[in-house]
Amino acid sequence: MNWFKSPDEIPPSIKENIDAIIVLGGGVPDTVNDPPIYTKARCKYAAQVYHDASKRPKILALSAGTAHLPQLLSSDGLPIWESTASASYLMKELNVSSGDVFVETTSYDTISNAFFARTNFCDIADWKNIIIVTNEFHMMRTKYIFDWIMNAEPQSIDNKYQLHYLSVPDEGLSKEALEARYEREQKSADNVQTILAKEYTTLRSIFDFINQNHSFYTAVKLVDRANKVPDAKELEKMTMLRQSYGGGGKEHALGRRIIAAGNNVGMITFASGTLFGIGCLRLFAARRTKPHSK
Repeated sequence: MNWFKSPDEIPPSIKENIDAIIVLGGGVPDTVNDPPIYTKARCKYAAQVYHDASKRPKILALSAGTAHLPQLLSSDGLPIWESTASASYLMKELNVSSGDVFVETTSYDTISNAFFARTNFCDIADWKNIIIVTNEFHMMRTKYIFDWIMNAEPQSIDNKYQLHYLSVPDEGLSKEALEARYEREQKSADNVQTILAKEYTTLRSIFDFINQNHSFYTAVKLVDRANKVPDAKELEKMTMLRQSYGGGGKEHALGRRIIAAGNNVGMITFASGTLFGIGCLRLFAARRTKPHSK
């Protein structure tokens, strides 16, 4: 049994030998210190395991962002990664030592979560005994993906990965958003289990899949995506799903910020154009009334 639904269910023999706790990103944060409510719940479970262990494990916060929503931007216009918000919450609110918190800033979905967690951190740092934390609605697909990628060849024969899973209750989402998310999760989990894990069995082949087939890492697909303008029907279809990635809800806070920014730019542009036009008219009138010198 390697799937737990509470930190209290994890035996001391496992807690005391954990090298790292991996916390999956949950969506766009409201601020750098305020990740979505369900991501906070993941962080709380991770922090409890961390504080329960006498030998403090590392905590790796995952995700640059999500493919479903725009990034939150800092005051200087740079992206605030999902993992940054999770790390901030762990350190500032949950008393996790900054020296034990790591952030992964490359991935945009669960497949790349697992791939970059392994290749950029776990393989190099030799973190072999790992607890992976996410919500119940996300856990089945997460387990299929991490079991697949973390066990892909090449693999040390005498030092394989020992993976444990800790699921957090589904709180903070509407019934409609959860239904939309569970539907998507089931389809994606089936695809991983029946197709991807069987076809791509080595790290090299997974690398090729990500860079030749994945919509967020393949050059031609990124170019096509950047040039695509979604229609109203597509946007409406994504509304419920986006709530489970940190967007939407009653206030649609992220949308308000984007719209407000767009309105401000529009008003500035309009005002600048108006002032420029008035200035030109005044200059033209002055020249018309000025007497010609002989």
